[in-house]
Amino acid sequence: MKPGISKSSRRIMVIINYGCILLFLAFFYIGKHDSWSAPIVIAAIVVLAAAFVSFIYLHIRTHLWKLVHAKADKLDERQIQITHESLRYSYSIFTVISLLVLLCIALIAGRYDSNLILIFAGLLYLAHTLPSSVLAWTEKKV
Repeated sequence: MKPGISKSSRRIMVIINYGCILLFLAFFYIGKHDSWSAPIVIAAIVVLAAAFVSFIYLHIRTHLWKLVHAKADKLDERQIQITHESLRYSYSIFTVISLLVLLCIALIAGRYDSNLILIFAGLLYLAHTLPSSVLAWTEKKV
């Protein structure tokens, strides 16, 4: 990590980065469903550029991208521990958000779609059982 960037500055950059991504998705949705007027296109390009710049400052310049994508044998024990914790939290959050998005799509579809509900239920089951299944598969003794 680059030592000169404070925790509060990094947190602000996270908020800016994800905020820009959400704004881009909103502008894209508006443009696709209403019209691709010049202000919508310009706004989408501006927030996408801001997302890119914040990505560079947050992930690349701090070397956090390199840290979480490094092989475990290239890291010391502290780095392995903090990347493990960050991956555990991030994949838990990602799973919940992904399943909520899928559930919203299933409910907003305008009609009852049993396939989407079954996919949601199956992915929810997989999210809860996959970690213990990996341990069952890989560990000699549990």
